[in-house]
Amino acid sequence: MQEREFEALKLGEAVEVERGVVVERRSFLTVAASAFAAAGLPGLARAGRLDESADAFEYEDFLAEAVPAAKALVADNSRGGQDRYLFALAAIAVRLGDVPQPKMRSNSPGTYIGANEGGDPFVVLHWRLDPGARIGIHPHIYGNVVTLGLEGEVLVDNYEVEGERDWLTKQPFVVRRTVSQWLTRGGVNLVNLERNYCHGFTAGPNGARGLDITTRLLERVDSPSLVLGKPLEGPCARFEGTWKYD
Repeated sequence: MQEREFEALKLGEAVEVERGVVVERRSFLTVAASAFAAAGLPGLARAGRLDESADAFEYEDFLAEAVPAAKALVADNSRGGQDRYLFALAAIAVRLGDVPQPKMRSNSPGTYIGANEGGDPFVVLHWRLDPGARIGIHPHIYGNVVTLGLEGEVLVDNYEVEGERDWLTKQPFVVRRTVSQWLTRGGVNLVNLERNYCHGFTAGPNGARGLDITTRLLERVDSPSLVLGKPLEGPCARFEGTWKYD
């Protein structure tokens, strides 16, 4: 059975994917994992057999599922290929319970960042924000991201440049806000190098903690900050923008 046939199933509908193996659609995770398993991707077959009411993943369980899936999917860095990669990682990451906090350093006032070991081909950055703390808006030029909320709440805003991107221009350009998301425990926000590739964070009154599962696809280069200027007229949230290099 092809992945598109899984997507067509209604909730509660069951289908035999091979002799003696019947899958019932109960959530995105069940369908996605079963489709990936049917496609022969290593490591994800077990996800399709998991009881979704069972205890959450430990971090080691996450790595056992995510590493082989990431290795199988990372080579396709097209827009659609990145979507498949990010959705696959997100479907596994949302099963995570709490994740041990590594040693963290202060990144800016009220923000702290460290890393959990073991990712491949991705790295797992672990961040914590004090109440009201902000991570400024910045583009992801060489790596895509699955952001997972672990604790508290944080507002995540994503932006894209209208028209052709020029990371070095000193002239104003037009950006549009594509996502404004209140990220809580278990929620995910996805950054594709071709979609929603600028993001910024503002922690809620209880602070926030989470993971950025980041995969470098292109050569690493210096990245600027995005500075929003005046709002512009139009059917969506559009702003004048400029790049700022430290």
